[in-house]
Amino acid sequence: MNDDIHASDDLPIAFSLEQVQQRFESWRQRRKKRTHIPQSLWKAAVTLSQEYSICQLSKALRVNYTALKKQVIKSKDTGPSTSEVFSSSPFIEIPAPAAPLIESTIEMIKSDGSVMRMHVKGAGCLDLVELGKAFWAIDS
Repeated sequence: MNDDIHASDDLPIAFSLEQVQQRFESWRQRRKKRTHIPQSLWKAAVTLSQEYSICQLSKALRVNYTALKKQVIKSKDTGPSTSEVFSSSPFIEIPAPAAPLIESTIEMIKSDGSVMRMHVKGAGCLDLVELGKAFWAIDS
């Protein structure tokens, strides 16, 4: 059996954040230096991205934010495109980080009168630039 993967890692089981943290720690303790994170651990982390922000997960699991974000995007490549999701849904809910750091309101107005207003508390890791790009990309 491969040292990096348990036979049970491929089973479709819903894990809590604590369980995934334990799996990452267990893997870190027995891995060889400079080995890549197994896909089964990435899949578990990606599954949790439906409940937690990428920022929260990257901190809790001690993984690179950008690497985790790429895995989340890669997992969504099989689903509808970002523009399809944004054009079919007028409201986007973004989970706020656990500890509020700042509070601000951002408003964008297009020449056609479309308005996007965001009131954000604790936006330390939210990807507001991507939200703005999506707003400007949607044809009203």
